[in-house]
Amino acid sequence: MSDIILLDNSLSVVVGGIREGRAIFANTVKYIRSSLSSNFGNFYAVAISSLFIPFLPMLATQILLVNLLSDFPAIAIATDTVDDAEVREPKQYNVRKLVAMGTVLGIVSTVFDFIIFASFYKLGPEMLQTHWFILSILTELLFLFSIRSRGFFFQTKAPSFVLVVLTVLAGAATLLIPFTSIGQSLFHFIAPTASSLGFVLGIVALYFVTTEFAKMSYYRLTVSAKV
Repeated sequence: MSDIILLDNSLSVVVGGIREGRAIFANTVKYIRSSLSSNFGNFYAVAISSLFIPFLPMLATQILLVNLLSDFPAIAIATDTVDDAEVREPKQYNVRKLVAMGTVLGIVSTVFDFIIFASFYKLGPEMLQTHWFILSILTELLFLFSIRSRGFFFQTKAPSFVLVVLTVLAGAATLLIPFTSIGQSLFHFIAPTASSLGFVLGIVALYFVTTEFAKMSYYRLTVSAKV
């Protein structure tokens, strides 16, 4: 009995199947990297800040909303495009490397969380919770685009259309919710001022640049260590 039955008289079917399998593997690893780094960062931030801030940096309902909006685009990772280098040769799961990268990028995320804490905690719980809510989701959304490739963001293949659309929807909802009556009554947000929102968006942009630098530095160091 044969292990593989070809319906077409061409070995290109096998090649296509191998490429698709490697692409699925690459997208699965993207999701794991993104989840590990984001969760590590949030864990560090909450654990350390609880020693210095006399109130919860984020309420339970707010955390649930963060998870909903940040994970919403993650369902589209399976549709994402994959760089040619990712499917050129077979890969294996390396738990140690995944955890190491998640830890490094999680620490980067924590640093930016602390910037928000230091900037808003004296203004009251609602101010901190609202602005950290916005920062948390927007940075996770951008991080998903950074982590999808080993190279510089603008030099990689364009992300899938579905991933872009879901990310835009999640980002728009994040910015709008604090201004709505539901966001203020149910989730206890307050409407950010133009200056405070601009400050957070600037931090988000700086986070993306820093993450890109940290990511490429990490891969460069790991490749050098191999050599």
